[in-house]
Amino acid sequence: ATAIGEQDGGSAFDFAWDVSRQRGGVVDHRNEANAVARCTGCEATAIAFQVVIASDANQVVPVNLAVALNQQCTQCTVVAEARQFVRVFDRPVRLSGAGRAELRQVRDALGALEAQDLPIDQLHLAVEAQEARVRHVLSTELVLKSAPHRDADEVDRWMEQGSALD
Repeated sequence: ATAIGEQDGGSAFDFAWDVSRQRGGVVDHRNEANAVARCTGCEATAIAFQVVIASDANQVVPVNLAVALNQQCTQCTVVAEARQFVRVFDRPVRLSGAGRAELRQVRDALGALEAQDLPIDQLHLAVEAQEARVRHVLSTELVLKSAPHRDADEVDRWMEQGSALD
């Protein structure tokens, strides 16, 4: 997500969302939120959320970066919020239907922040609330592809113990 405030008194907002799966190889996904202000009294807000669900990875080296830069701007507000969630499993997993629905709601709530024009502290709290929702989904709504009837708690126990499910 990249937002550049270049108009005096104006605002720029960009939101990026990505949910991806990967099997094998190197998990080297990059998630960035860049906000730059170069004017007078402008606002620039960039929010980037990325979810990566991987299995059988050889190496895990993701990058998550948030940069808020004020370039000689006076009275400007610059915000960059980047959240990256990388989960790696020994076996292929998938999100349940409820998990996919919840992530769609999170994506919509984050996109709607543009119209809300919140102060920085409230914007940050709103982003953190959506981050908590994503974390909850990833801890409760992932199921093994080979055993979709199993609930997420069983998947977690299996991953912690490193043993096969019955």
